[in-house]
Amino acid sequence: MKKLGLLALPLTLLALPAAAHAAEPEEVTFEHDGDRYVYTVKRVGDLRIIDGTETRSGKRFTLRVSNKRVTGTVGDSKVRFSRSAITPLADTETTSDR
Repeated sequence: MKKLGLLALPLTLLALPAAAHAAEPEEVTFEHDGDRYVYTVKRVGDLRIIDGTETRSGKRFTLRVSNKRVTGTVGDSKVRFSRSAITPLADTETTSDR
């Protein structure tokens, strides 16, 4: 399995608090390093499932976030890493469809 690429890392960091408690998954958009990401987050038991797209390339991603691990796919690559390996991003804007 490949380590997490640049595409998924900012998404994972921002998606954890976003829309975590919504009954219907809320679409969220943000930009990081010139790339735009659109995704939804839904809860399934103790997991958060993040589904989205990097809009310029059209690359799809799905991440399953637990208390300790993040696993999933970014494009055709599998990713898996510890939540403790995540470094929060600063000053990144997010928008939702609210």
